[in-house]
Amino acid sequence: MSTFMSLARRARHPFTDNVAVLAGSMAALGLATLWVARVGGPAAVGDYALLRMLPWLLAVIVSGGLAGSLAYFLAGPTRDDRAVRSTVIAIAMIAAVAGAFLWVIGTPVLHRFFLKDLPSGLISFVAVRVGLRLFVITGKGAAQGTGDLVGSNRTILFEEVLFLPGYGLLLALHVGGMTAVIAALILADVATALAAWTRLFRRGFLVAASGPSWRMARRIVAFGSRGQLGSLLGLLNLRFDFVFLAAIAGPAVLGIYAVASKYAEILRLVPIAAYWVLYPRFARSDAAVAAASSRRLMLRAGAVTAVIALPLALAAGAVVPTLFGHPFAGAVLPAQILFIGLAPEGAAGVITAFLYGRGRPGLNSLAAGTGLIVTVVLDVILIPRLGAVGAAIASSAAYLTTTITLVAWYRHVTRSTPYRKVPQPVIEGLDRVDPSRKRRALDIIVALLTLGLSWPLLLVIAAASRISTHESPVYRQIRVGEGGVPFTMYKFRSMRCGLDGPEVTTPGDQRITRFGAVLRLTSLDEVPQLINVLRGEMTLVGPRPETVALALRYPVHLRAVFSYRPGLSGPVHMSLRDVVPDGLEDVEDYYVSELLPKRVELDMGYLANPTLGSTFGLMLATTSYVFSRLLSKLTARSRHRRRLLAGLKSTTLQ
Repeated sequence: MSTFMSLARRARHPFTDNVAVLAGSMAALGLATLWVARVGGPAAVGDYALLRMLPWLLAVIVSGGLAGSLAYFLAGPTRDDRAVRSTVIAIAMIAAVAGAFLWVIGTPVLHRFFLKDLPSGLISFVAVRVGLRLFVITGKGAAQGTGDLVGSNRTILFEEVLFLPGYGLLLALHVGGMTAVIAALILADVATALAAWTRLFRRGFLVAASGPSWRMARRIVAFGSRGQLGSLLGLLNLRFDFVFLAAIAGPAVLGIYAVASKYAEILRLVPIAAYWVLYPRFARSDAAVAAASSRRLMLRAGAVTAVIALPLALAAGAVVPTLFGHPFAGAVLPAQILFIGLAPEGAAGVITAFLYGRGRPGLNSLAAGTGLIVTVVLDVILIPRLGAVGAAIASSAAYLTTTITLVAWYRHVTRSTPYRKVPQPVIEGLDRVDPSRKRRALDIIVALLTLGLSWPLLLVIAAASRISTHESPVYRQIRVGEGGVPFTMYKFRSMRCGLDGPEVTTPGDQRITRFGAVLRLTSLDEVPQLINVLRGEMTLVGPRPETVALALRYPVHLRAVFSYRPGLSGPVHMSLRDVVPDGLEDVEDYYVSELLPKRVELDMGYLANPTLGSTFGLMLATTSYVFSRLLSKLTARSRHRRRLLAGLKSTTLQ
């Protein structure tokens, strides 16, 4: 027996412990959902899902992402700051009151759009749960950040398990309907919050703590807001379809999809546990150690979820109807679709922990935002037609988009080490002129929207570019950026490799492939530069980035244009594009002597006062120009074909 216990202790690990706790928590939630379904049917399950989610969502928003920031501030660089812990409690208390108040005044909206089956008085009573939720999730985060993973695991388990005895007791006392569900949720939160914070105080959470600090509060909320934006967007990515289904199809369809979603989210045990255990560890670690460890663990975690996804998807056909009954058979196909998108989630969990632990939660938010865009667009298109199946397709596509974006940001962060040599300007003596905050915000929003909506098309273009050029579909070239500093610009490859030619491309350049000509005609070859826009190397509207060789040939009086951030489009895009005539002996000399003065004059005219209005105007003008150019080309081809057909007919008649 002692040998068995020794082996069991050795087998224990923070990750496996957390997975086991999450599995127990999920099992308790499954039992609760099953119980509510047996008592109240699909509509009750839909209301139960909303009553669990909406108070939590409001608590997260009003607290400024407090729970998500705790591990960083309690385990990271500020762990010895005496003001951190008391400030955490002060933020939680203020946010609890504010959240409950907002729930009460928002009751009419909740009743009208979401909880239509419940009386307004009962809905307003759920305000109590908003404050309680805040103390539960803060208790979990505080335990995680102080290294008490056992305590955080208990809170994770208690918040789901304790609903069951409370609900059973209320049903035994003949408290029925959704009143019993709401009361059981509140009782579970009271018990869980008390247990979590009692353990924290007994372990000396406030020992040697000073009073709350307004400065520290601002830092915590700023970090938490950046990070929790990602968590919130991730939640919306997971739950927007719930809300949209409730509004469009009603609680019954929502109940079916809730079952499908909960079954598929069994796979999320691995990424959730990876994030929970690794986040404080990466916060405490050196940057190089965290990068090496995360790289190794990312591959393992991704492989685990990919392998587990298939048997779980195949088992859905038997498990879901058996547990929930025949009315929920419609949940099988949505669950199987969701497993496709969740298959690589293990890697996403490790990357998220790394980004939070290294103080870069905003990058996680950008990735989550990209996924949310896909969710919203596809939900609006698919849910009215396909119901729960449409919601599953939308979510699966969004999960994959988010994971791909996270991988891209991870590679960017791990390559940007402190030891990396900062590029020196290729043109000396230039000041840097950054775009305004409004223009930078516009850059990020447009880039995320475009990449989020167009990624299926971009994959097709990449494949076609690879086939037509027999090289990597993405072309990388050093261009001169803001302040004369070089950067790597991305484009879809449109030219054959191995052929010499000038730096300036003419319309009849023999290096351009047939597919490349289509890309250049539609400007789709420029879309990868949205990555440069997100990285802050380019902006949406500005002077086009030059190659180093051409930049060095600029006359001195024209080099001021390199002080500004180069643009994806600009004033010269419409008036001076493809104006280099064919047949010139020295294309570059013509470009420098004839075109450069005109280009710089146009660019500097915009840059003298780059307002949002002028920026929007140039963006619309560029879009209109590209479409008119394409239409003109198609019209010319159509006329040419008609002439050929007419010629053939006249020849035949003769």
